[in-house]
Amino acid sequence: ALADLDRGFVLHPALMDIATGWAMDLIPGYDRAQLWVPLSYRALTMHAPLPAAVASLVTLANASDGYASFDVTLTDPQGRILVEVEGLTLRRLDAAPAVRLAARGPDMAQPARPGQERLARMVAQGIPPARGPALLELALQAGLPQIAISSMDLPQLIAQETRSSRARATGASTSFERPDLDSDYVEPRTDLERSIAGFFRDLLGVQQVGVDDGFFDLGGHSLIAVRLFAMIRKAYAVDLPLATLFEAPNVAALAALIEARIGPRSDSAQGQVVAMTPAQTTSFTHLVPMSQGAAGGGTPLFIVAGMFGNVLNLRALAQRLSPDRPVWGLQARGLFGDAAPHKTLAEAATSCIEEIRQIQPQGPYLVAGFSGGGLTALEIARQLQAGGEPVARLVMLDTPVPMRPTLTRKDRLMIRAAEIRREGPGFLSRWLRERMAYERTRRQQVPQADSAGFHNAAIHAAFLGALPQFDMQVWDGPVTLYRPRLDRQFKVSGGMHVSTAREYVFEDNLWSPWMPDLTVVEVPGDHDSMVLEPCVRVLADRMRKDLAQGDKAMTRRAAE
Repeated sequence: ALADLDRGFVLHPALMDIATGWAMDLIPGYDRAQLWVPLSYRALTMHAPLPAAVASLVTLANASDGYASFDVTLTDPQGRILVEVEGLTLRRLDAAPAVRLAARGPDMAQPARPGQERLARMVAQGIPPARGPALLELALQAGLPQIAISSMDLPQLIAQETRSSRARATGASTSFERPDLDSDYVEPRTDLERSIAGFFRDLLGVQQVGVDDGFFDLGGHSLIAVRLFAMIRKAYAVDLPLATLFEAPNVAALAALIEARIGPRSDSAQGQVVAMTPAQTTSFTHLVPMSQGAAGGGTPLFIVAGMFGNVLNLRALAQRLSPDRPVWGLQARGLFGDAAPHKTLAEAATSCIEEIRQIQPQGPYLVAGFSGGGLTALEIARQLQAGGEPVARLVMLDTPVPMRPTLTRKDRLMIRAAEIRREGPGFLSRWLRERMAYERTRRQQVPQADSAGFHNAAIHAAFLGALPQFDMQVWDGPVTLYRPRLDRQFKVSGGMHVSTAREYVFEDNLWSPWMPDLTVVEVPGDHDSMVLEPCVRVLADRMRKDLAQGDKAMTRRAAE
């Protein structure tokens, strides 16, 4: 470490690890047999480089659900502050689920697939210490820009999974036991419940599904939900929005909802597909109740879906924000059924506000938006303010400005030169393969509804068409932009950086000129995973505090 300091290391990672590593002793019930790993910093302020000797003062800020956050101050031996860290977050890695999975033996009636068992064991054990140096040396000698190191015999594991796949094709069972849930197992009672439970079993791979078992509790997510609703559409000739899973998350509720719409019906019934109107499935076109807090008190949060119009990927965020704050999703018109998507974001915002006022007639309002949905959220805030209603907080989840600058020819050439230096002779063949694949995909793309009747492509096309018409104006209200760590893949002219997606990288997503009261907060994950487990836990914690401050600010203003 002394040699590194002599070479100019101003924030030596080893010293940081030593200075912050003992923080785990402050965690209530900490067991040295547990493995805790660093996840993120909320903020780091450096006043001076770290010397060879440092002192550290660590304060436990929060500890719950396998996460712990600390505030750390590093000083020199004389007490001069060198580094201040806010929100150092550690996560406990629990091997118990993997160990339980690996422990399933041949005496179990329905064991896990062999490949999964072996993978669970290896993940739980990690790379053996004796093999670590050899694997590291092999990685360094590879000379590749990106590699993955594993102590597993991957070809053998792939072959094992291939054999399992063939066995499944011949009818062998691949389902797993029902997990431990809060609800007791209740056997399906009607043909409709048995049919829906069968859909759950087939899609989620669970051996036994009760009528009170929740889709998400069994491991479901938005992609599986699309397939589930496609199966419902085919079997019962009815189109339902994906957001139905918030209203009817389990077999019993979903079966009751379908029966209420179409009446008692046998499993063999066939007929024309009935596209249910919003009035039949819900009283709203846009609004979707997303959290249990929707039935309780607290200022509601209205959060707009991303550019594909579906709020299902925001479920984890809504569930973790607060037990008493209602969270309402705002999905796009035209996601299902025959209604056309809005042509402008202003029209979409006006339509959303009509429904928002039915839930909350007066401000102050809390409005948020994920990705492109942040633009609609901004327009909602502007229209509310223009109508005399206060907006306590606008939250943008990695929302870019509508028309980002495109790469200059000089910067494209610089990126190409960097790729050639990095990949050598293999660059040209890779570029040709990717270019041909892109052209094939582009020619084959035709905007249409998918098999479940969800018009994602049409909504996406309408959103892209609306971007050039978006009216950029200064918004002087409080805004918090949450974004993931910046992807500075390439350095180009003017000291700028470009991401892997070939877009210029900006600390503030270029919002500062338009938002004088902008706060930027970095959170774990990438653009998509920041709202999914486990990264969403950090995002939800910081949003919860941010929204509470918005509530207090509006309370103070009302009292003045």
